[in-house]
Amino acid sequence: MTRLFHQFQNLLFNSRKFLLSQFSTDPTEVQEPENSLTQLPEDTASLLSEMARDLPSNRGDVEAIQTALDEAFAEWLDNSESGDNSLLILSSPVTSVSRILTDSISDWLMEKKVPLRPLEWLGRPKNTEEIVHKLRQQLGRGGLGGDSKTSEIVVIPNLSWCYLRCFEGLEGIDYLQDVLLQDNSRFWVIASGLVGWEYLNYVSHFKAYCGKSFILPKLVGEQLQTWLAPIISELEIKFDKLNNDFGDFDRNKDPQTKYFDRLARVSGGVSSVALEIFLDSICYELIDSDHQSGTLQVKNPRSPNLSRLLPDELYLLYSLLLHEDLTLSEAADSLGDEISLVRSKVYTLRRKGIIEQRGNTITLNPIHYPRLKSELSNNNFIISDEDD
Repeated sequence: MTRLFHQFQNLLFNSRKFLLSQFSTDPTEVQEPENSLTQLPEDTASLLSEMARDLPSNRGDVEAIQTALDEAFAEWLDNSESGDNSLLILSSPVTSVSRILTDSISDWLMEKKVPLRPLEWLGRPKNTEEIVHKLRQQLGRGGLGGDSKTSEIVVIPNLSWCYLRCFEGLEGIDYLQDVLLQDNSRFWVIASGLVGWEYLNYVSHFKAYCGKSFILPKLVGEQLQTWLAPIISELEIKFDKLNNDFGDFDRNKDPQTKYFDRLARVSGGVSSVALEIFLDSICYELIDSDHQSGTLQVKNPRSPNLSRLLPDELYLLYSLLLHEDLTLSEAADSLGDEISLVRSKVYTLRRKGIIEQRGNTITLNPIHYPRLKSELSNNNFIISDEDD
């Protein structure tokens, strides 16, 4: 069981997309880079990109999930015949939830003596019509044979892979609703973005079929500082020239502590958002007149302003938050638009730095999530406020 899960974990790790892609030198990258880090020396920018890409999951996220798993699993073991048999792990839609979950659960599984059945996908099936068939193949009791009532742990690393907001695109959710309550000898661990979760509850009352839910808590400044410490130490990033605009709040704290407390506030405590804002705040300061050397300094962390968005652009961005990433054809199906129209919208939003694109797959730049979430909520989109 452990070997199976480690193989699955490695697949997820190697499939990581978009993280720091605006600094990639990969010629297949087509998003327009923002201004952050463009003034850094090329070798420094490359090293920073590599180190950020290799960051482990934040320990605060991992430990919070492990604690929730321990509590929910223990309750299920004590009352497996009639108790809650699932744990929903909810996070912002820009959080790398599948990776954090696999990092959290791999060690946890070693302590359990229950067979594992993970959904071994790296994304949504290409054909929406195949979602139900593939779910039955991997998660149906008949797939592996044996006793239909043998206890097992079922893991769905990302619920958004199981549906697409389009005609017949929710059949995978219908299937999961049926099997979740069908067999209490299975304990389900499902991760989902909060926006998609709110939408599914609105259209299908999915919450009624699930057991406990757990929202990933906001990270605080100290947790972010510990997480990013290897980058700060290796690149000798300085905090001694921050503008004195933190106000009188915690005036006795040192500049670095104040910086990370503020980073936690402006990022909403979301690790992926905090990382992007941190990178955006780094600048290069020359220390000699010959322009031969310099130091890395940080500016005060800020969430960038969101460009004015047209209604059709908001619909596309909302669809991205529902599904977390989409191919151009999936976006077209979700919106009911021609793919040429979607491609035009994507081009505009990519130029604004709001969308990132690799090949035909698009995702939201995490740095814009806090303001976009507020903008969508103000325009009456179905947005969860549980992570505010």
